[in-house]
Amino acid sequence: MNDFTRTVAQLKDLIDAELMNAAPQIKPHSLYEPIRYFLGIGGKRLRPILLIFSAQAVGGKTDDALDAAVAIELLHNFTLVHDDIMDHDHLRRGQATVHVRWDESVAILAGDGLIGLAYRQLMKLPGQHLTTVCRLFTEGVVEVCEGQAYDKEFEALDDVTLDDYFRMIGKKTGRLITMATEIGAILGGGTEEEIAILTEYGSIIGTAFQIQDDLLDIMQSEEIIGKTYGSDVKAGKKTFLMVKSLETAGSSAWGKLKTLLNTSEITNDQLLEIRTLFDEMQIFKSAEDEIRHYFDTANRVLDKFPHPEATTGLRNFSEMLLNRKS
Repeated sequence: MNDFTRTVAQLKDLIDAELMNAAPQIKPHSLYEPIRYFLGIGGKRLRPILLIFSAQAVGGKTDDALDAAVAIELLHNFTLVHDDIMDHDHLRRGQATVHVRWDESVAILAGDGLIGLAYRQLMKLPGQHLTTVCRLFTEGVVEVCEGQAYDKEFEALDDVTLDDYFRMIGKKTGRLITMATEIGAILGGGTEEEIAILTEYGSIIGTAFQIQDDLLDIMQSEEIIGKTYGSDVKAGKKTFLMVKSLETAGSSAWGKLKTLLNTSEITNDQLLEIRTLFDEMQIFKSAEDEIRHYFDTANRVLDKFPHPEATTGLRNFSEMLLNRKS
């Protein structure tokens, strides 16, 4: 285990412990038991770790950013619990989703509780940053909901463009990652220039992260990704792969793809057929090229940082994301 991997593991352990502290084991058990269950089934804690690395890049300390890091992870888990209900997913992090283990009413309440706990955590921030960070956090909550709305709307549409896709993921996925870098830079005491650079960096890797998620959805097994294999395709999601294929498919491939997608319930055998079509149309290569482009761009943005040597943690973080398998 190298130094960076060891640092990530230590930060993850710290955040895991703080998450459990944020969700006390008290009554009513119908609220806190599912919350603690969901927080306890794992998760890579990428967003809070990114927030802490961003604070450190501008000269801040872990303690300066820890409360906000925990808050952003609580917010992220709120989105996952509710997304699982809306998308009818049965697996999350390799375990039963909250609405499957309990029921939808419990899951809705658990999600609501998570966002409340996130704001409680934010209230611990020092006064000089409280208003600014709460404003960014609140705008982020609204944008994430807007992104989810676009995601659901697009399921019923056949004419979603790549511009539409990038707008959607910029809100649904990218906003939380951008919040992490921006809030981290603010809490670490960054200058306006440093905050702007790290905000731009977060926006770019947020885009790469989602395209990578789209690719993993159909390329990796349930055992590796920890959620239902091909769940996005089965749900009719307009992922990068799907939108790109619908824009570039010839008439023959288009006909085959449409026939498979119009099936009332897509089987795993049909998913393999869709994967073969994507491969023939070089959609996987397009996605991989796009991911690499965004990560390279993100690193070039960090080159503009006033003290580039301070961005080593962020560069290592980008490399870790680029090579992730789940």
